[in-house]
Amino acid sequence: MGKSSLVIRQAAPARPQAVRDQHIVSRFYLNKFADGQKYLFAYAQGQKPRRKSTKSLTCELDYFEYAVNGESTDNQYENWFQKIESDASALYTTIHSGTGFANRNQEESWARFVATQFLRSRKVREQFGPKLLEMVESELFFGEEQVREMQLEYLKQGVFIYAGELRAKISQVKNEMRAPAFTHLAGIEENIKTLAQNILDKRWFVLEAAPGMILVTSDCPTQTASVDLERRRLEPGNGFRHPNTAIILPLSPRKLFFAGPQSMIWKSPTLDTTDTLAFNHLTVQFAQKAVYASESREEIQSLVDQELNQVTYGKNAFIPMHRG
Repeated sequence: MGKSSLVIRQAAPARPQAVRDQHIVSRFYLNKFADGQKYLFAYAQGQKPRRKSTKSLTCELDYFEYAVNGESTDNQYENWFQKIESDASALYTTIHSGTGFANRNQEESWARFVATQFLRSRKVREQFGPKLLEMVESELFFGEEQVREMQLEYLKQGVFIYAGELRAKISQVKNEMRAPAFTHLAGIEENIKTLAQNILDKRWFVLEAAPGMILVTSDCPTQTASVDLERRRLEPGNGFRHPNTAIILPLSPRKLFFAGPQSMIWKSPTLDTTDTLAFNHLTVQFAQKAVYASESREEIQSLVDQELNQVTYGKNAFIPMHRG
């Protein structure tokens, strides 16, 4: 090879290493319930509370990844969620103190974070999954007429593909689109935008647990409830869009975020014992498999044993309205 044919190319920039161990519940959020070593107590039905590190808690390999038609997500959702978490982290001290945000952009960032903690959960993936799959299936029908139209489009580009090859490729792509990660994540950006707007339309409060009590969180931390203003009761699982819905996210062992009806007023930002217990009750009912707390307490374990995962999407919560 002569010198004139030698081409020296600069090395391509190294791609960031993919994050494969992905937290279903934001680790930064779980750390708000952890001690200085970033450990908290995990509760499950019929088991003693276990002290666990937030590093491995709710962590799963490639939870936010899928591949369809030769294209993979390559941390697309992981990176997007990290940006939402970063924005919320910068605001956490402000919201926890009960201080109002400085501008609309900060409010929108916080609303996105609250919506994300609901939609990224495994409970949403598994309990909404069958309905989401039905929607995907309705858009995946390819008959012989569609195959011929695809052949014609390829012929216009000077490419001939046998109908059998097209059918096999279509079948492969359809199977890939049936993956739980695809049905869960494909529309999540628009869904988060919608739920965030629902949260922005509410009246916001930051409430504190009764003295001597602590608040818990779970593997599905954002919750909803219909509000009975007269009796001050919360019934779990109301739709985000309903004007009488409250949207709740525990913030720490001491405080929670409450976005409720515009007409709602809390006489005091400090909850009494009954209301604190009611919010913990709601959190445990929304949890799928685990509840998390800063301490090991018998009353929390008892509540988990009795009430864990009592809210089932599509059965006694988030039931679609039938339009006549």
